[in-house]
Amino acid sequence: MRKRSLLPSFLSGIFSLGCALATSQQENAASTVVIYNLNVPESKELADFYCSSRAIDEAQEIGVIAPITEEISRSDYDSTIATPVREEMIQRGYWLVFRDMQNHPQVTASRIHYAAIIRGMPLKISACTNSYPGDNPQLQPAPFGACNAASVDSELSVLGLFTSQISGVLNNPYSIRKGGTNSALQIPPALLLVSRLDAPDDDAVKAMVLNGIKAEKEGLWGWGYIDLRSIDTTGYAEGDQWIKAAGHAMRTNGIPVISDDLPDTFQSGFPITDAAAYFGWYSGTIDGPFSISSFRFMPGAVAAHLHSFSATTLHDPSVGWTGPLIQHGASASIGNVYEPYLVFTTDFGIMESQLLSGHNLAESYYAAQPVLSWMSVLVGDPLYRPYAALNNPSDPPSIWTDYRRIVLEHQGNVLKAAGDLGARSRATGESLYLEALGAAQYDAGVLSAAGASFRDASALAKDPNIRFRLLLEQARVFEKRGKQDRGVALLTKAASSISDPAQRNLLLAWVARMSPIQQTPPGASGSPVRK
Repeated sequence: MRKRSLLPSFLSGIFSLGCALATSQQENAASTVVIYNLNVPESKELADFYCSSRAIDEAQEIGVIAPITEEISRSDYDSTIATPVREEMIQRGYWLVFRDMQNHPQVTASRIHYAAIIRGMPLKISACTNSYPGDNPQLQPAPFGACNAASVDSELSVLGLFTSQISGVLNNPYSIRKGGTNSALQIPPALLLVSRLDAPDDDAVKAMVLNGIKAEKEGLWGWGYIDLRSIDTTGYAEGDQWIKAAGHAMRTNGIPVISDDLPDTFQSGFPITDAAAYFGWYSGTIDGPFSISSFRFMPGAVAAHLHSFSATTLHDPSVGWTGPLIQHGASASIGNVYEPYLVFTTDFGIMESQLLSGHNLAESYYAAQPVLSWMSVLVGDPLYRPYAALNNPSDPPSIWTDYRRIVLEHQGNVLKAAGDLGARSRATGESLYLEALGAAQYDAGVLSAAGASFRDASALAKDPNIRFRLLLEQARVFEKRGKQDRGVALLTKAASSISDPAQRNLLLAWVARMSPIQQTPPGASGSPVRK
């Protein structure tokens, strides 16, 4: 009787939540401007497509006559983008502007909080070599004060500050970089949360938007992949910490996570299956499994690779990471157009935690980005909520929702869920439960248990790619335990059954690395050199 008496209130709560989300989306659509380039006909078409997809009034589009190149000068930015956009924001009544005692304009209220920058708009602003009126490089410590290049998007985010300071960085008032939550943090009136709908081609932009909307309704399900450098050097260890935090956030929310703690990026031949999220570093251009032409992320995936020049262009499907990740099916990514310095880049852990809390893409990125008027760009639909359906009880059951249910029954602690995960894996004949458990045990340093979980998962796995991945995971456990000879024996025994060339090369490279009696032949691993 107690359960039955609670059911109406539970359903009422779910209905209220659904109404609240719908209202939030409507409010966000009403507070979004869409900026496109009048010099690029396709830019207007994509702007219309986005407005239609998100129920944004086309009257909220702002067309500017800007250069058609990705890189522009500071003077071109001022004359063709900053000035006309600022004028439109004021003339349309989006901003309420007053002047202070020094006659400096201030945005005291705003109807607009988000800006979607459409493909065809310039991406980055080159360094200004001449003195800039009002700029004072001395306000910034070296070497930051000597740099005045920036991404167009980061500059547009602070357009409402009416500042002439272009050298160095501006602190982001929305950032929660030091921890906490921004659930109650209001967007300052002068701040625009800017995201870019851009990719190597128009079709990839449309897919980015539509796949995101699909994921909002049906759920973003799949593996989370994190790629560490296992580096503890002062000034660099922080990057690993952010990526680990992203993995931890996913894992405690019932999303299975596979991590790579080798210094290289995920190597060619390593099976990346059902990838719903990816966070890694530090290679100059997309490589490994992600660079294969046939590779595709799950619809709506969030994928980002930390590198100084990961978004130096978004229009070449094989240069950098940000554009190529979108081309391979991700709906959201982050990149840098010039050297940002690690301390000023996006904290992936905070961003993923905010996304999992239900915040949209723009809110989550700006919560994790410490500075503005700098080098970073966010690519994706600013209103996209990847995990909007995460707690939707009406979602059809799947192996992903079942795994999540078990983990959440143990308060998000995968290790405590070991017994139930093992039993469920054996009952269903599905290897995922045990592989996800083994991955969590490995990351926690419980290596003997991890090896047993991987071994038992391998006995259940049906997909040859997953069996190969589990083989590598078992060998890595042996290597980590100082039992390289057993890892080599395991891989050598399986070598004759591996026919895929990339997988075979990877297996042989691992054998060479783990063998105590020989040095790794030059180039045997096929892995990129770390920058």
